[in-house]
Amino acid sequence: MTSRLRIFIVCFVASITFGHISFGQSANNAKIDSIVSRLVLIGDAGELDLQQDGVINNATTQVIKGATTVFYLGDNIYPRGMELPGSKEEQQTKDIITSQFKPFRALDAPVYFIPGNHDWDKSGPLGLEKVRRQGDFLKEQNDKRLALVPQNGCPGPYEIPLAGDLVVLAFDSEWWLFPYDKTNPKGVCDCNTEEEVIEKFKVLLKKNQGKTIILASHHPFQTYGSHGGYYSWKDHIFPLTAINHKLYIPLPVIGSLYPLLRSVFVNPEDQAHKKYQRMISSIDGVFKGYNNVIHMSGHDHGLQFIKNSQIQVVSGSGAKHSYVRKGKDALYASTKPGYVIMDRMRNNYLRFTYYAQTDGKFEQVFYTECKL
Repeated sequence: MTSRLRIFIVCFVASITFGHISFGQSANNAKIDSIVSRLVLIGDAGELDLQQDGVINNATTQVIKGATTVFYLGDNIYPRGMELPGSKEEQQTKDIITSQFKPFRALDAPVYFIPGNHDWDKSGPLGLEKVRRQGDFLKEQNDKRLALVPQNGCPGPYEIPLAGDLVVLAFDSEWWLFPYDKTNPKGVCDCNTEEEVIEKFKVLLKKNQGKTIILASHHPFQTYGSHGGYYSWKDHIFPLTAINHKLYIPLPVIGSLYPLLRSVFVNPEDQAHKKYQRMISSIDGVFKGYNNVIHMSGHDHGLQFIKNSQIQVVSGSGAKHSYVRKGKDALYASTKPGYVIMDRMRNNYLRFTYYAQTDGKFEQVFYTECKL
């Protein structure tokens, strides 16, 4: 392994008091010209509601002209992805995704959508058809700076070079977990098997040696939310809120069976499932020993910054929020609506700034810098 490949990322966290920064340079006060590349990370924003509107409106204020790229980290359209032509809900689903890209494209920031399980018909039988339709709708906008990545229900990875020796490798994590047929016509996808996906990751790693590699997917490789097997008291007392957030019907004894049954009868969307574990081990195996790798994902509806041998950013509270725990490797965790800003600085630092809604307004709630 060459020294060029071993880029160590060391993070420095501002002192946090009640979740707010008490010292350290605020991201808002940093000079714009010190930022080489900015990424806006929003996940699970596929619902037209006040939370989604607030998150997107505030995030647009972070756009730096010529330096900002926006990533929507899956579940771009609730509840079951882009409805097909002829459906009475088709226009509504078009409106949902348009509400996400239009404000940023008006500011000339490129926008990339990554598919999530809800975009695949909520892992249903029409999944491949619906995720392809979502990509086709974005193509119909005739905008080269707007795309679903990967496209056509292909697994990826899809390479997006950014300034400052950053490269995003976007892949469709739901493709690994999807329980129905996902076969595309010959020639549509570069990769059609898990083995081919892994080989392409290896090729792209070799091509981008010496750069900071950002693995972008819907499903996180680390999380302290329900998809990682962590539950709140609400899950035990009001288990029906997992189906509908308005169903606050107390079922204290039966409710405690919900987390237990979920751990026994594991859903592919949860990390404990063998398909999910195979995806993690296969992809992480490619990058084992390379310390210049960052994961960015959604799926669990909260904000998390996890740091151990890897960095995992979870930004999944664009339109929904649910329980996440501040686990042993989490430097920050919150259930609040919000988003994440990642900046590549000219001084060879990566800066992560988390914004969340508190008392009706958005404010900076967490900040850390990582030395490359």
